[in-house]
Amino acid sequence: MALEKDNIYEFGFGRTDNVSKNVNLLDEAVFSFIYGGLFKVLKSLELSSILDLEIVFRLYINFFKGLSFYDIQYFTQSPERTLWRRLKYLEEKNVIKKLKNQKDKRTNRFVLSRDSYKTLSNSIPKEDLAITISKISMSYADKLWMFNVRDPNKVKKTLLNLARSAVSLNENNYLCQFSFALAYYYGSNFDLALNHSYNSIKLDKKFAHGRRLFGSALFQIDEKKRAYSEMEKALDLYDDIYGQWRTYFELWRFNFLDENLKESQKYSKKLIQLKSDYPQSYIAYLATFNRKDSLTKTYKKKLEELVPNIAPGMIKNFHAWLTPNQAKKIENSLKVHFL
Repeated sequence: MALEKDNIYEFGFGRTDNVSKNVNLLDEAVFSFIYGGLFKVLKSLELSSILDLEIVFRLYINFFKGLSFYDIQYFTQSPERTLWRRLKYLEEKNVIKKLKNQKDKRTNRFVLSRDSYKTLSNSIPKEDLAITISKISMSYADKLWMFNVRDPNKVKKTLLNLARSAVSLNENNYLCQFSFALAYYYGSNFDLALNHSYNSIKLDKKFAHGRRLFGSALFQIDEKKRAYSEMEKALDLYDDIYGQWRTYFELWRFNFLDENLKESQKYSKKLIQLKSDYPQSYIAYLATFNRKDSLTKTYKKKLEELVPNIAPGMIKNFHAWLTPNQAKKIENSLKVHFL
C-alpha cells in the first residue's frame, strides 16, 4: 500500500533535506531510495549486487552492532538460499564477518569487517548520511500507525538506535533532532522528546513536524494550554494533506481526552475527509460517536478492512506514547462498537 508522505520522507543518499513534496513511498521498500547515490561509494568494496549493497549499508548504519539473518530477509524478501549465498560471498571477500559465540542457534548475525567499515567511513559525507539515517528512522515510526508490524517494541528500539546515530553524526540538523525527539516520544520519555523537538524548531522555525511534536509532548506533561497553541501553529505551517491530518488527529486526541465532545466530533469527521485510508481516522470517529450514529457501522467495517482482527486493546500496543489512562479512555469508548 502506497503511503502519502511529505518532503521529509523522500530518501536519497547525498541529497539535502530540501526536497520535493507529496512523495509516494511503499513502506516496505524504504532502502530502494538510497541505492542510487551509494553505487559510486560502494564500488570501492567491489560490490555489484543490489542485495550486497543493501546488506552492507544496513550493517553500516547499525554501526557495528550486527544484523540478524532474518532481519535482512524481511527487507529484501529474497529466497533464503539466495540471501545465504550473498552473505557467504561477502564473508569470503572479508567485507562482512560472522559473529562468534552466538547464543541463538536459529539466527546468524554478521558485522562489517573493520576494513570495510573504515572504507565506508572515509567515503561517505557524515552530514548527508545523518540526514538519510534520520529519514529512515522516521519511516520506522510511521510503520506503527498502520498496525502492520509484528513486533512494535522492536520497531521502537530500531527507531531509537537510528535516531541516536543520526544526531551523533549531525546534531545541528533539524531533521536529526526531530527524529531523536520522535524516538523519545514513542518511548514515552516526554521530557527528552520536548527538549529535542524544541531543538528542531530552533534550527528551523517553520518546521511543522517539530512544532507538532513539541505540542504533543507538552500535552503529555499536562502543559495543555500551550499544547493547543503549538498545535494550531503547526497547522498553519502545513501545506500538505498528510501533515494536516496528523495535526488534526492530535487536536482530536486533545479534545477527546479533555472531554470536549463537540470539538472532538468535529475533528474526527475532518480526519475521515482528509485520509480515509488510515485506521486512526476511523478509530477517532468510533471513539467519539456512540452506536446510535448512522455511520458507525459503516466506519467499523472500514476499520476492520484496514486492520483485520482489530481490537480496542491494540491501541496501547501500537500507540505506546499514550499514558495508561489515555489508552484506557479510548479503549473503553471503542468497546461499545465491538460487543
